[in-house]
Amino acid sequence: DGATLSDGQAIPARTVVWTAGVKPSPAVARLGLPLDPQGRIVVDAEMRVRAQGPGAAGQVWALGDCAAVPDRSRGGRPCPPTAQHALRQGKVLAHNIAAEIRGTPKKPFVFSTIGQLAAIGMRTGVANILGVKFSGFIAWWIWRTIYLSKLPRIEKKIRVAMDWTLDLLFSKDIVQ
Repeated sequence: DGATLSDGQAIPARTVVWTAGVKPSPAVARLGLPLDPQGRIVVDAEMRVRAQGPGAAGQVWALGDCAAVPDRSRGGRPCPPTAQHALRQGKVLAHNIAAEIRGTPKKPFVFSTIGQLAAIGMRTGVANILGVKFSGFIAWWIWRTIYLSKLPRIEKKIRVAMDWTLDLLFSKDIVQ
């Protein structure tokens, strides 16, 4: 029926749209490097900053949501700032830095999105996997399963899985 702000003010509404922006740290703007309109560092396909500003001594590389890494599958537009891109960018960038040191050829970053998932609350999610869109409990369950698989250490996975299972079986303790 609406939204309640952190100060308790209620705003009645028939439709509520929630968005979460991903943007680089404000520290990126203070580096003196070339930035795109979204404030991300402009890099080439190898994730190297070509036009270096006064704050860049030597080789500068950037990846993830602070970098505008060109995506060939999107006509050169920057890759979306998602974890699936950043993880793969990290592997390519590690190769490229090692190649720079050895004097061997570097690789451009090339990756096509597998899909996108989001948990939107109340055991509901939305998904677009390999072009197939769906929503509801199954999308939420897939999101949680993938999230769980990415956690480090088996102890952490067990602890989170137990917490989620208890959450399914029992209501939240509002006293906390």
